[in-house]
Amino acid sequence: MQTQRNGVIEAAEEARGTIAETAQTVKDTAADLGVKAQQYATEAGKQVGAAAQKVYGNGNEALNLVEGAIRENVWASVLIAGAVGYGLACLIKNRR
Repeated sequence: MQTQRNGVIEAAEEARGTIAETAQTVKDTAADLGVKAQQYATEAGKQVGAAAQKVYGNGNEALNLVEGAIRENVWASVLIAGAVGYGLACLIKNRR
């Protein structure tokens, strides 16, 4: 009877040790995943920043091209703007 009791106690202690090891492994893995997630988020932030700067630069280039074309062809630009305005006015008038 004493032998069985000792066997149960040893099995319980062994299970307790195994559970403690497993808990530590899970804790370490979670910590590693947290560090990796932070690294991925930092890298994604850098990439988004670079992409935003590139888009901003491309937008400025397009603006400069359009502005240059307007400055070179002032009268044509005025006529085009007037035609677009007249067309919009006709569309709005027809809706009512």
